[in-house]
Amino acid sequence: MSLGPGDGRIQPSRTDRAEASVRRRRMYAIGAVLVIVVAGVAATRLGGGGGAAAASPSAPGSSPGASPPNQLLAFSVTGAPKALLAVVGTGGTSPAAGLVLPPGMTVTVPGQGETVTEDVQALPGDSMRIGVSNAVGTWADHYAVMDLHGFGEAIDAAGGLMVNLAAAYPVGGTVLGPGKTHMTGSEVVTFLYEKADDTDLRWASVLEAFLEAAPAISPDELSDADDAAAATEILQSGRGADVQVAPTTVVGGTAIVPKQPDLEQLVGHLFGTPAPVKALVENGTGSPSVGEAVAKDLIPAGFRIVLSQNAPSFDHATTTITANGTDHVDDANAARKALGVGVVQVTQVPSGLADVTIVVGRDFEG
Repeated sequence: MSLGPGDGRIQPSRTDRAEASVRRRRMYAIGAVLVIVVAGVAATRLGGGGGAAAASPSAPGSSPGASPPNQLLAFSVTGAPKALLAVVGTGGTSPAAGLVLPPGMTVTVPGQGETVTEDVQALPGDSMRIGVSNAVGTWADHYAVMDLHGFGEAIDAAGGLMVNLAAAYPVGGTVLGPGKTHMTGSEVVTFLYEKADDTDLRWASVLEAFLEAAPAISPDELSDADDAAAATEILQSGRGADVQVAPTTVVGGTAIVPKQPDLEQLVGHLFGTPAPVKALVENGTGSPSVGEAVAKDLIPAGFRIVLSQNAPSFDHATTTITANGTDHVDDANAARKALGVGVVQVTQVPSGLADVTIVVGRDFEG
């Protein structure tokens, strides 16, 4: 992506940027409609609908002709006052891509409820990975955490970064940008540490340059990771990555939330993944670990948990999985397969929120 003008170009006005954003959203919407039409024709020829288990790259929300990357990484750089979170995808025949989760964005974290991205970043690594995966609606195969100063040291070891800056920024007593600008590790640290309104754009521009530089990161430079070798390989395989910022909207005058279906369409465009099945999960056992355990099974199976809450009572012996309409019976069966327990039932009363409602019982062992 281009976050600012190239060398010698005039900085676009706010109006021009807004119009460009509208054009991009229209393009995603048109693409999504065409994909849905093609998927509908295919389903008719096959004589049946597809659920989460049958999803393919041609499902709604995916990029036509794209194949999913081999690996997705939930990447966190800690130590700044605002969240520096992203998903990075590399491998396969798809180009590398990145998606920044903006600071202050409220997302649903299974087992935690509604949580802003700063608090998602503060969670233990595996829980952070679950929160990020659920936010974007696709599973991150791995996670990695770096300290901001260690991030700067890795940048210096690579000889600095060429960052495409959206504007002119005062950094460390000098003015950098606009356009492609060489930045040292200490300059990047100062740039990202500032509590700025455009931290999401700053982080996206730096991450794109960082992936382009493909710095040689040793596994011990990560402060946390589920598989340090796999994480560093992903970060070093991101040359040419298209890094975007997750679209958001403001509700209630204050809360910043993901803008849907724009985010699902963008994730499909970047990573070639299908739109997730929406699930409402209720804890019917009272165990505090149920939400996260269910998410570990559901999200990799193609689900996004849109609401995670307690059931009215904690005396549920058997997990119930309710398809909200006959169109979602396959999705309910896919959820049962992912969880390994439960009985499937159907209601014709739409929830208005999710495709599948799950009340977790004591038969679920996690």
